[in-house]
Amino acid sequence: MKEDSFAAALTRLEQVVQVLEGGELGLEEALALFEEGVGLIRLCNEKLEKAEGKIKLLLQENNSIKLEPWGEGEKP
Repeated sequence: MKEDSFAAALTRLEQVVQVLEGGELGLEEALALFEEGVGLIRLCNEKLEKAEGKIKLLLQENNSIKLEPWGEGEKP
């Protein structure tokens, strides 16, 4: 897996979750996969935060769109 690829990390994370949900691993194998999954979550989160920062910067430069936190613009 290419370390800097969000899509690859997300695909691998989905695979890890499927294997863990299968429940057929021993404790050591499950812990190793869980640890890998945590690392993948961190990597994905970092990529998303960087993308959010770039979007905010672009919007500030253009002053054309108001940025709202996810879900706050929706009415119940």
